Amino acid sequence: MLAFGLFATTGSAQLVINSQFKPLSYEELMLHAQAEAYRQQERKERFDEYQDRAYNCYNRGDYNGFIYYSDYALKTGWYNSKLYYDRGAAYERLHEYGKAKKEYKRAIKKGYYPAQSAYEQCKIHQKAWKKANK
Repeated sequence: MLAFGLFATTGSAQLVINSQFKPLSYEELMLHAQAEAYRQQERKERFDEYQDRAYNCYNRGDYNGFIYYSDYALKTGWYNSKLYYDRGAAYERLHEYGKAKKEYKRAIKKGYYPAQSAYEQCKIHQKAWKKANK
């Protein structure tokens, strides 16, 4: 356990003792790799859990709930590009067009290219919404 704390604070595969660097042993490196794999697995499981909750909300028409849980899913460090697209759709249904366009742009940037047409349609819907609510 001590090696993990020292490793995390130095940020490299070495241990500092009296201003001298001591390389970590093979066993210490393997323990670190196993611990990192475990942390990644936990983050992925949390992402999946929050994403499932988000889509349950989306399917019920609770778009605020979808945004809430998808925020938590994305805070795990994992993502899928379709999630950004669906966040854009949720914001659009809530008439928050600026946020919707940002999410569509993120989806495009992450490789979900169907978001390009949704982004263009969102701009049209935004103009129509503004015109209707003057």
